[in-house]
Amino acid sequence: MKKSIKHILLLSVLVFTFYCLFVHPELLGISLSKKLNFPLGSLISWSGIVAYTLLLHLFIKRPSKSTLSKVGKQLRFLHLGLALCWLPVSYFISGNLAFAFQNKPIAFKLWIGYTLVILLFPLLLILLNRFGKSED
Repeated sequence: MKKSIKHILLLSVLVFTFYCLFVHPELLGISLSKKLNFPLGSLISWSGIVAYTLLLHLFIKRPSKSTLSKVGKQLRFLHLGLALCWLPVSYFISGNLAFAFQNKPIAFKLWIGYTLVILLFPLLLILLNRFGKSED
């Protein structure tokens, strides 16, 4: 797939995610499965996190001759893996697919921390990329 098509597709998913989160949050409460207590918001959030991760990986230029390039490649795979595992890990931490943390403040803090690591991880990749360029 062409790089520009990937950019447009991932950006569209990200814009749709923000639209649902901030303009029509009532969509997030629609139940996909009453038995599993699986709201649409969990799926939308997960797709937004994965799109965010993939989009940032497309924008971060990879150093070609750097000794840090192998480390950067492994970190990108780790970041993508963390994003793809966000939904199952969130389920494991909260115990439900609605991510309701009633009377579980430690689990909530762990979930927030895990989500923040995914969202802030690109800063580490950008710094690694900058150091890799200065090494060339």
